[in-house]
Amino acid sequence: MPAALPTLLVVGAMKCGTSALHDLLDRHPDVAMAPGKELNFFFGPDHPPHEDPEEWWRDGQWHRGLEWYAGCFDAAATVRGESSPGYTDPSHPEAPSRIHAVLPDVRLVYLVRDPFERALSQWRHHVRDGTEPRPAELALLDPASQYVDRSRYHERIAPYLDLFAREQLHVVVQERLRDHTDREVRGVLAHAGADPGRWEPVGPSTPAGPTTTDDVPPGLRARFAGRVADDVAALRALLDDPLEEWGSVPAGRTAGVAG
Repeated sequence: MPAALPTLLVVGAMKCGTSALHDLLDRHPDVAMAPGKELNFFFGPDHPPHEDPEEWWRDGQWHRGLEWYAGCFDAAATVRGESSPGYTDPSHPEAPSRIHAVLPDVRLVYLVRDPFERALSQWRHHVRDGTEPRPAELALLDPASQYVDRSRYHERIAPYLDLFAREQLHVVVQERLRDHTDREVRGVLAHAGADPGRWEPVGPSTPAGPTTTDDVPPGLRARFAGRVADDVAALRALLDDPLEEWGSVPAGRTAGVAG
């Protein structure tokens, strides 16, 4: 097996700060993250999906093989990592078992965010790129879409917990990464096996400017929260953390619910 395979995978979630964390980790002298994001190696078909290699990452690059994958990493680095939120995409259930078969000792990082804010950010992204014509209320509550499913974080990481030891998974709360960047990055570095003491502080991330809520109908936040409340309760139990930053699903709603 190639020697330069990754030791760290950031597996999601979409719209939770994976790009920011990828770039932050790459600043550490012991860490080499793969160039760019979303190698998407651990899902996709066994054969090229079409004739345009530049677009293969969209469908998954499993067909490229381990030699190609290993070539994406710096063999001399103490920690080698990549970030592919598609590894927790509900459309790619094969990813966890493939990762476990190839990288049974890998350290996993999963980012989470207020579930409604994550879904709203995903919807706005798709509206901008022209793939989502529906208003927020229709899209976010559509059971056939992924807006709810990708915000059910415990459900998304459960297949990993079935295969990997609990200590291999480190969960980062996006709101804390934004407000306490150095503390949260040091936590990830320690989890990954890099020296947190060699981290050069960057301070908190610059907060985004005011976000309009003109496209958010009254009551949508609460209705969306009802779709994820049980999952948030399970995540809170798993992490033993009230996740008080998440105003869309108040802790009091799910207190006492086992995960």
